[in-house]
Amino acid sequence: MKRGALELLTSATGAILILTATFLINFFALSPLSHSVAQNGLRSSFASQTSLATAPTGEKDFRGQVLADGAPVAQLVIPKLGLSEIVVEGTDSNTMRAGVGHRRDTVLPGQEGMTVLFGRAWTYGAPFGALSTLKVGDEITTYTGQGKSTYKVSGIRRAGDKGLAPVKAGSNHLVLVTTEGEYFMPQSVLRVDAELQGKAFDTGLRVTKWGAIPAEGRELGFDARYAWALGLTLIGLTLVQVLGRLSLKRFGIAKAWIVFAPLAAFVMLLTIDQVTRLLPNLL
Repeated sequence: MKRGALELLTSATGAILILTATFLINFFALSPLSHSVAQNGLRSSFASQTSLATAPTGEKDFRGQVLADGAPVAQLVIPKLGLSEIVVEGTDSNTMRAGVGHRRDTVLPGQEGMTVLFGRAWTYGAPFGALSTLKVGDEITTYTGQGKSTYKVSGIRRAGDKGLAPVKAGSNHLVLVTTEGEYFMPQSVLRVDAELQGKAFDTGLRVTKWGAIPAEGRELGFDARYAWALGLTLIGLTLVQVLGRLSLKRFGIAKAWIVFAPLAAFVMLLTIDQVTRLLPNLL
């Protein structure tokens, strides 16, 4: 093998190894940090809306505008799991990096009807990572602009299990959804059902009809809308690598390292960030 080809192969292998390491660091260290920062901001925003009586009670805000993806809509508390999470509107992968997602075609927690919440099992704080440990009778509490609602777990469903009976009038059925399996290899969808204790709140206006959500907002949905951004970051990473090699030969290792090491690290982080956007929403 010629020297030039060998250098190119070595460089490409090194880049792949570095990208893999960066992905793992983001997966296990940076994504929980990102989730924590997002939750802090959402918690402050939701508390302010609640105190001002402007927290949403439907799919539109107090100005009459349809809620944007990522808008805070509720707080979910599961004492057994030590979980206190601000729920955001929307269930695509990008939105759920901030927290548990509320499926748009269902009512808000505590309202008459069915509420479906999606949560990640492993990344971005893994809010539903221990969901399978819940047992029948465990308590779940939600807070919305209409007040507090208390639930009791009524069952756990996996693939092939019997579906739900119709929700009783004046009540609410809460479904918490996540995935099970090994890291990077989800094997099935897990659903925890809970029944509202007491009377439900009035149902707010829903713009999105039942079932009318795109594929990226469903269970284990992929969000390919940002694939173009991943392509741009990969091109940028290639350019940084090529320019770095040219600079290494012309200016020496010290000068090239000072300039291109931080730049390469930044572009790699951008690349991995785009990769995580393409992961299934329940991971």
